Amino acid sequence: MNPDRLESLLLAYEENALTAEELAELKTHLATSPEARRRLVEVQMLQQAISTHEFVVEKKVPLIQTSPRSSWRSFIAPAAAGLVIGCLCTSMLWALSGPVFSDGLKRYLLPLANPGFEQQETLPQVHLVPQAGQWSGMDTEIVSAGGAKPEARSGKRMIRLGPAPEGKGYFANVMADLTTSRPAGDAPLQIEVTAHYHASIPEQGEHYSLNVATFAESAETVSGHWENTWRDMRDASLTNTGKAIFPTAKDSGWQSITVLLDVPPQARTLVISMGSNTPGPVAGRTDHFMDDVQASWIIRPQTPTP
Repeated sequence: MNPDRLESLLLAYEENALTAEELAELKTHLATSPEARRRLVEVQMLQQAISTHEFVVEKKVPLIQTSPRSSWRSFIAPAAAGLVIGCLCTSMLWALSGPVFSDGLKRYLLPLANPGFEQQETLPQVHLVPQAGQWSGMDTEIVSAGGAKPEARSGKRMIRLGPAPEGKGYFANVMADLTTSRPAGDAPLQIEVTAHYHASIPEQGEHYSLNVATFAESAETVSGHWENTWRDMRDASLTNTGKAIFPTAKDSGWQSITVLLDVPPQARTLVISMGSNTPGPVAGRTDHFMDDVQASWIIRPQTPTP
């Protein structure tokens, strides 16, 4: 990608002005370009530094929205370069996004591996691999959209889950290392996760689920907790939550699920699990698709002490 095009997309991202096509273009480039990810870190760390030093002009509005693009471009290059010396490691890639404010809440992007599945890779056919940042799951694969398959919600690829066997659904799973992206400070933290689901055959009932949990252990240990079902994970977790939806035959297109989870200070690992099933006999079960998985740190304002 042309460097000027990347700068334009990053600036539009900070201004929340990207179209759906531009967002897909940026996600695809970030998934394949270390230099693009480095520039995103520079932008985000500068935003954090400005916020920390109370340089925001208007409360509850990111600074980028108060400055013309031309002046922001000339300011960010030298300032960001000094901020990121010694800090441009993988663990910082997505750690700090300039806060998005909503009803007093601050939101920071939480890094997930291949969140839009634009990077083609072979997925391990196990519930969890003993490392953060790797999608896996029984009968899962990353596939190209279109043709006999639905269009991706974002980009050109998505993840496919195969037809579930008797009595259970299939799951696509990933872990994230929370220690590398946790926002600084003592404010209570939550994580919000959103995932999107699509059927392979229209006009039939479906069952989709999204489960998330935090753990005190590292990913290597957490992977050993899942022996049979998600219940194994719930029992071993610090905090957990989940939600299921049951689209009917009249519900077409992409369906979304969002969950919110408390994150205790000792949490080190986050597990995200997306499930699908077709209710009814095994003979009628089908493939399902997931795409555009998003996670954010949520910082709630602290109540002043009387």
